Amino acid sequence: MIKALVTAPRGHMGSLIVKAAWERKDIEVAAAVGTPGRDYIGKDSGTVAGLGREIDAPVYDDIEKAIEKCHIVIDFSTVELSIKVLESCLSHGKAFLCGTTGFDESQTNAILEAGRSIPVMKAANTSYVVSVMRKLLGEAALKLGSRCGIEIIEMHSQTKKDAPSGTAIELAEEMASWAPDKKYEDIAFHSVRAGNTPSTHRVIFGCMGERLEISHDAYDWECYALGACDAAVFLARQPAGVYTMDDLIESEV
Repeated sequence: MIKALVTAPRGHMGSLIVKAAWERKDIEVAAAVGTPGRDYIGKDSGTVAGLGREIDAPVYDDIEKAIEKCHIVIDFSTVELSIKVLESCLSHGKAFLCGTTGFDESQTNAILEAGRSIPVMKAANTSYVVSVMRKLLGEAALKLGSRCGIEIIEMHSQTKKDAPSGTAIELAEEMASWAPDKKYEDIAFHSVRAGNTPSTHRVIFGCMGERLEISHDAYDWECYALGACDAAVFLARQPAGVYTMDDLIESEV
């Protein structure tokens, strides 16, 4: 049984991860960490996440009070909290699954550098299906990159702060690495922030007289929570290193 510590248990992803873990036999939430001063500090993660019952996983305001309870920290929070969580994971030798986006270059490098000491996965998108989509886009870019322009339209809820999304950036990086005459800078982004749209990514290969579109639509955030639990179980069992959702997929093939 993998024991996880979840950050931001009342957030969109944190609450869904708590619920998804409760329904599984291979992972359990041992504790959670929230922002100091929030009214749910000291309460049980199950009730805070809206599960409707207590799960013997208290919410702390300081990760140092709880990190020894877990094998891995699942973090979908803020840039500031994520960096603090990373430092604690390094100090205590715990695996770190980070789904937070919006890091600058130095912060991203710090997360990847941590892979020298602990298992790390920095995943802007934990959907299993999006990971397969990224592979398809690489193949399409290899075959079509010299014949077309590539544009990404990404849509998220109005509360999402970063644009383009971390997922869109990862998709563009994948295509740029395969396209014969395209660089990352050649790929155009269009970001939409509207209502409570969970996530849509549409990639357009615009050729003369025709176009190819490959898209992914999330109807809600549950797919990311399920993928995060899969990734956490996988990552917690790995040696130190930097891993991706592709590694998870390959381990199941």
